[in-house]
Amino acid sequence: MTIRHTLWFRITAAFLLVAVIGVVVVALLANQATTQGFHTYLSQDQAAQWAGLQADLADYYARQGSWDGAETLLTAVNPGRGQGGTSLVILDAVGNTAVIAGGQRNRPVTVEDANVNLPITVNGVIIGTLLVREPGGLGERAAEQYLSDVNQAIWLGGLAAVLLALVLGLLLARRLTRPLSQLTQASRKMAVGELGQQVDIRHQGEVGELAASFNQMSAALADAEQQRQQMLADIAHELRTPLSITRGHLEAMLDGVFPTTPDNLALIHEETVLLGRLVEDLRTLSLAEAGQLSLDKAPLDLTEFTAQTIAAFEPLAEAEGVRLLADLPAEAITVTADASRLRQVLGNLLSNALRHVTRGDNGPPQVTVSLSSQNGTALLSVADNGPGLSPEAQAHVFDRFWRADSARSRDRGGSGLGLAICRAIVDAHNGRIAVTSTPGHGATFTIELS
Repeated sequence: MTIRHTLWFRITAAFLLVAVIGVVVVALLANQATTQGFHTYLSQDQAAQWAGLQADLADYYARQGSWDGAETLLTAVNPGRGQGGTSLVILDAVGNTAVIAGGQRNRPVTVEDANVNLPITVNGVIIGTLLVREPGGLGERAAEQYLSDVNQAIWLGGLAAVLLALVLGLLLARRLTRPLSQLTQASRKMAVGELGQQVDIRHQGEVGELAASFNQMSAALADAEQQRQQMLADIAHELRTPLSITRGHLEAMLDGVFPTTPDNLALIHEETVLLGRLVEDLRTLSLAEAGQLSLDKAPLDLTEFTAQTIAAFEPLAEAEGVRLLADLPAEAITVTADASRLRQVLGNLLSNALRHVTRGDNGPPQVTVSLSSQNGTALLSVADNGPGLSPEAQAHVFDRFWRADSARSRDRGGSGLGLAICRAIVDAHNGRIAVTSTPGHGATFTIELS
């Protein structure tokens, strides 16, 4: 990428362009205003210098009634003016030349080239005009010198402003583009697979928000990649055991080590069913997380639905020696949901509760299913008095393939997908599922449905 295409160069060029335009505009306007103001000042100053002569000429005309002999007055009022090159002319009331003094007599001052043009009045009536032309354009030279000095100061100040804008533009551009350069480098590393890149957040405002968003995105991508790798490892782990068992028994029966009996075939069938259930769970979870899980929603009496599900689990609870209690309202609580999917959710929660409650030491194992309504939201909870969950376990309990048993034992059943599927199905219903637990005092899973 060439320099002229970089952001810092464009920002610096924009600062410099604005400064140059500003200086030029200010210089032109200042020059125009100064020129007009200075010429006005010179005219007023020169008029003030000849105001005394103007009054004397008015008095003279009032006494004499004409301009005869007024030339003496012109030379007497300021000797040397008439002989130093200053040209004085008095015009009569109709504009004809009445008196000429000083300057070159063959080139007397006219209205067009006069520096000063003062009317002479008597009793409010204009009886003449005094014209003055300074020798050698002294006023003009003074004005030109003054304007030249002003313009020089303006352009020097403008040049300093442009240089200052250039320096500030470079500093600010570098400061603004430094975090963007870091973001670019980090994004390039992420593009080649180095996920989890983080950039320093040293700025507030939009750039700081961009850096924070990038850090969040990078962390999320790294976490997603880690979960993907973990999921692949977990799937391989889950598939390996039933496949190994099935393969081993089949090879043993083919080699004549194991007889082909109904018991051995039943074991292979059981592992095949487990594989099918695992594949179906993976399919359900992938469809739900992709937002493609089909739901057959209809009005559902959640009270009756919960009672029926509890009744289906009572034999299993009795076999496990667990008290299965129901706390259901007398009135119906109706929601719009897919009954088969909710039955899968509640079945998973009950299966987990019955599986883990027997490991606790808080008295006889007990699982309680409660249903209530609050502000138009149905609250369905499954609570047990088992060993409970640690804060770390609560943070990961809905993750795929996660088990509280670090040894990942299968003696208690389960593939580690049940709660992840529960969350995905509840999310598909625009609901919410959460867990609350105190280690050693059981756990409560709560579903909120509108």
